[in-house]
Amino acid sequence: MAQPTHGDAPGGGGALVPLRQWIESEAAGPQKNNNDVGGGGEQLQLREAAMLRKTTVAYGAAELVRHARSHPGAHPKNNSTASVNGLCEIDNFSVRLSKEKGASSKHITGVEMISPQLAVHIAEPSFLRSSFADTIDVDEEETAGRYLEVEFSSGGKLLPEEDGGGAVAVSQSEEDGRLRALGELFYRLFSHVSLGSASASSATNSEASGPARKKFKSRMAADGDNGESNSAGRPSARYVPLLELGFPSSIGLLVRNLLECEEDVREGRGDDAYDCLETLIKDLHLLLLDPKRFLFDEELIVGSDGTVSQLSFRKHRLYGRENEVSLITDAFCRVSCGKSEAFFIGGFSGSGKSILVNSLKARVNAAEGYVITGKFDQIAKERPLLDVISVFNELCLIVKERSSTHELEAIVDKLADVFGSDLSVLAGLIPNIAVLSPKLTPEGQDQKEGGDQRNLRSVCFTLQRFMRVVSSVAHPVMLFLDDLQWSDNSAMALVESILCDAVGSSCLFFVGSYRSNEVADGHDVFRFMSSVESAGVPTTKLSLEGLSPTDLNTMISDALCTFPRVCEPLSDIVYQKTKGNPYFVLEFLRSLVEGGLLTYSAQKKQWEWDEDRISSMDVTGNVLYLLSSKMSGLSDTIQSSLKVAACFGIKIPGSIVGYLGAKPEYSHIREGLDQAVQQGFMIKVGSSFDCRFVHDKVREAAYSLIPDEEKKQFHYSLGMILYSMTKGSDINGVVFSIVDQINHGIGLMSADDPASRIDIAELNETAAVKAVDRSDFGTARSYSNVALSLLPIDCWKSHYDLTRRLSFLLAKSSYSSGDVEKARSILKEMLEKCHSIEDKLDAYYLLATVLHSCGEGKDAYSTCHEVLSELHEDIPESVDNDAMATIFAETAKSAQSITEESLLAMEQMDDKLSITLKFYSLFAEVAFFSKPKMYALLTCRMVLLTMKYGICEYSPGGFVGFANILCGGKMNDIPGAARIGRASMACMKKRFQSTEQTARYVANYGVVAHWCEPLQTLSSMISQAFDAGMSTGNSQAAFLNSIQHIKVAIIAGEKLPVLLKKVDYYLQLASAARSELTRSYLLIFRGTITMLIDRTPPSDSTPENGSNANLLETQFFHRALQAYWMGHSERCHHYIGKLQQMSSSAAHGRLSNVMMTFINGLNSFSVLKRTNTAKLRVIPKNAVMALRDAQTHSRWNFRNKAHLLEAENFSFHNNHEDAKASYAAAITSARCSRFVHEQGLACELAGLHYKKMGDIRSSMSFLTQAKACYTEWGSNVKVDSVARHLESFQSLRLVPGQVP
Repeated sequence: MAQPTHGDAPGGGGALVPLRQWIESEAAGPQKNNNDVGGGGEQLQLREAAMLRKTTVAYGAAELVRHARSHPGAHPKNNSTASVNGLCEIDNFSVRLSKEKGASSKHITGVEMISPQLAVHIAEPSFLRSSFADTIDVDEEETAGRYLEVEFSSGGKLLPEEDGGGAVAVSQSEEDGRLRALGELFYRLFSHVSLGSASASSATNSEASGPARKKFKSRMAADGDNGESNSAGRPSARYVPLLELGFPSSIGLLVRNLLECEEDVREGRGDDAYDCLETLIKDLHLLLLDPKRFLFDEELIVGSDGTVSQLSFRKHRLYGRENEVSLITDAFCRVSCGKSEAFFIGGFSGSGKSILVNSLKARVNAAEGYVITGKFDQIAKERPLLDVISVFNELCLIVKERSSTHELEAIVDKLADVFGSDLSVLAGLIPNIAVLSPKLTPEGQDQKEGGDQRNLRSVCFTLQRFMRVVSSVAHPVMLFLDDLQWSDNSAMALVESILCDAVGSSCLFFVGSYRSNEVADGHDVFRFMSSVESAGVPTTKLSLEGLSPTDLNTMISDALCTFPRVCEPLSDIVYQKTKGNPYFVLEFLRSLVEGGLLTYSAQKKQWEWDEDRISSMDVTGNVLYLLSSKMSGLSDTIQSSLKVAACFGIKIPGSIVGYLGAKPEYSHIREGLDQAVQQGFMIKVGSSFDCRFVHDKVREAAYSLIPDEEKKQFHYSLGMILYSMTKGSDINGVVFSIVDQINHGIGLMSADDPASRIDIAELNETAAVKAVDRSDFGTARSYSNVALSLLPIDCWKSHYDLTRRLSFLLAKSSYSSGDVEKARSILKEMLEKCHSIEDKLDAYYLLATVLHSCGEGKDAYSTCHEVLSELHEDIPESVDNDAMATIFAETAKSAQSITEESLLAMEQMDDKLSITLKFYSLFAEVAFFSKPKMYALLTCRMVLLTMKYGICEYSPGGFVGFANILCGGKMNDIPGAARIGRASMACMKKRFQSTEQTARYVANYGVVAHWCEPLQTLSSMISQAFDAGMSTGNSQAAFLNSIQHIKVAIIAGEKLPVLLKKVDYYLQLASAARSELTRSYLLIFRGTITMLIDRTPPSDSTPENGSNANLLETQFFHRALQAYWMGHSERCHHYIGKLQQMSSSAAHGRLSNVMMTFINGLNSFSVLKRTNTAKLRVIPKNAVMALRDAQTHSRWNFRNKAHLLEAENFSFHNNHEDAKASYAAAITSARCSRFVHEQGLACELAGLHYKKMGDIRSSMSFLTQAKACYTEWGSNVKVDSVARHLESFQSLRLVPGQVP
């Protein structure tokens, strides 16, 4: 016997045992009697471990023989059978074992060949050892499989194949010889006996034939063939098939196919004979990779008729989608780094879109992200927005479950801080925020707040803010919406708003899938994609096609637990029938099993199929045909239950099943659904026992069981049964389901049954109200339309109240959905048809709101005037100055005792007068823009009514408006204005907690608040009011607040880059809402910000002779401001002059006027240096007096400005000591008030003063401080300007004490 070499082995070490000796030692193990299936689980594990060891050795031996082909001198000469047999002789191999005790398959480290001297090291890559099972997506019990790799060495010399030289070409006869010899070796390896000395036994067909392609026909041997051969190289009469010896069928087939490898056998009946070593090695590797599936015979459940109905599908395996998985994984990784991204997947139904997305869930969870999923339903496609909102509602539960106590507290605090007083709006939209913390549902707040102006924009804005808090780099959110083809514009607009959030602080990975064969080029899905992409959101578009023939073959190989090479003929037929659609393939294979064309042979432990009959099948290329055919053979009970379930969409609620089960005709439904679950058509989900179809195609197949001409009647009957059973009870949870069923067949409703039509109209009204409460106005509009269509022609007479309610619902939902013209048309009809002013009030208010939001101020004004007149309020068309002065005096006297305490203690106004004040509030808002002179009269009237009849939620608006008036004109009562303004806002917050009204009044309060609030606080307050306005749908108030916010923030010296980002955000929203006036203001502000940052010239082009005086005034102010900061004193003086020509005495108390006085005073000193006139000299004097007066009202906001004006005045008059003290006071007070820009300005001017005085050291010190302040502010222009001053000292080479 040849002795093994102890030469080097890669990774060497361990015992080297001759193969013959190793086989003998294995023969003594528990596998000795492979037919013995007893002995319990421990014995089975020992036998399986032995089988793995032998297969590992076989794998190593095959690899050695393959590499020996390339070894010098290894090729047989003259086709010498002896040489080949010698190469594969048992004594030419040795097995290297690990040093570890307890040898097992995992402790075989290599196999070695003596001649030629070759060694192969068998190892599992270290990076796969702990995660391999997850990588190949196998079940827990399959983790015994390993991905093994081999490493070769021959005395340290690389083989030609390893050296990149490729395999040496050999003839097929030479390869057949090697394969045949390996077959004999493997027979000895597994059976422990030589093929020639095997015990006498007749060969059977069980192993001789592999998986049969023709039923009842074997490829290797016909019935009665005993396996005898008349060739010396073939199995002899003493040959015993390995399967008969108790070995797995896969090993038996593998060895048999090796023994078939001779030319005459191949030509006769060896279709599955191996043709090369590479194919053999792949099969051996597969056995080791997944032994439970391919090596060991699975214990399948065989029926009494000997059939097996279950194929071994991998439920979560993705075949042929490696590139797609990589794409979607990479996209999520980018999102988890802090940027939102979109990923769209198109493909036919059943192409694996959902499975592809689901493959990412584990990675998202591992990254501590949140996965939320939604699915649009073909049956319930009237309410897609509700479907999306409900997904975000579910996110609250996930956040609660996945967050630590500390993380949850942080999220709750952030939500409370971001939403503030409008938490009720968020709670009304996604009620599950209550599970996060009781703090998020403050008592006393109406969760349905939002008034008549809530719309899609407000929903989008609210969820944008929510997602900014909940999603983060630490916790990215993956939102998967399936079947986008059944969505609508509102749902996609919501997702788009979050993805394209200009603030950009959300970490959202949106994945949307759609059926590419069900969307035309102009479909909303493509508009959605284009819009997201054009907004700069990274977007990936993926199209899933059918599987390739190779991947399909792998899939079928897995299902049949059979080598891929054996399944190829069947796979080719399946591919032709299904075009590789994965779901179609699964159902087609199941249909073959059920039809008896694909059967499992318990004797052979293999699947068999009939190629001819399968090829001749006509499946019309549609999986629906297969499923429908299968369902048609089910019992009536199951079919009936499937039909009912299909009518409710992808899922039927358990509550609906409960209602229907109580009716005799559907008493079987629960039993039928249980059987449908057992049959694999449905699954049960949730604690309420809802039943869900396993796939859209299954639902479609179930729905197709109902003839098309009967579908409407079927829906209608279901709905009416449910309605009859629930009438008079609380149907809030099922109202949509009931109404949808009835509405599907609403055309079948008889006109001769008016009572039933009214009942169903009221049912649709209930559904519409619920949809409005949940902010789905598109759904509400649909239900309202149906309800109105059921009313008789004379409905305004016969059913007046119902018609009025439904008309208003339709108008409100149409307006909130963006159909303004429809809303106006309905409202005008209501005003014509309604009997009394009380019945018209809602319509009047909504109409005025619509007109105001559309920029039709005159019509909105007329509408408010008309309704107030009908409410017996005498409002003149105009008012002269004397009359206005009388009203001012009366109002001031009435309001002189107003305090926070008095407003909180004031009696409540009755409801009727509250309605009057509600219209006054809207009237004043409209007048502010369209008839400013009437604004004062209306606010005074609101104050007088409140002081006389009590307070309501609209009263604070009147007080704030009046405080605004007190700041200017002859009254100029700044203390009184500040007192009333502060008391009004405190009352609004503490007594009424109205988000909508807060949004309206803060903008006006901003005109007063600079006298009593730090500018930074005021800026934050106005920003929150903007959020409140957007959340409640009051975009007019919101955009007014956005203007006020940026105006105040610039003056407060907030960091310029942050301001630029904010103003761009406001511009995006204003553009989307087509608010051109807001855009004009914001563009002016943006011009100032960009010029201060990097000298970018303003981009606004508002004409100086424009019709909007307030806009022109703002433009002149900012041109003056820009000119001053840029050092253009003459230009600044020019625009201040134009501004003074426009400003009235009423604007005296405005913040912009105070700032104009301050800038004018500072700028005048530069102008005076060139033109010293008496007219110019009075400017700084008046400015100092004005700012001294201003600081008496607000030291925080104006003290530093007064000090700086005084310092400049002292400097101008060369009063060095007083200037020195005033500059120091200006710098200190600016720093204390956190006005970093004005601190920098004071340091800069002080530096220039000291430079003029010749104190270079002090000058450089102050200029250096100024540069630091401007850097913090974000003004590169001012940083560069100060830097040039500092550089001038070096060029002048000044020394301390020297005067330049």
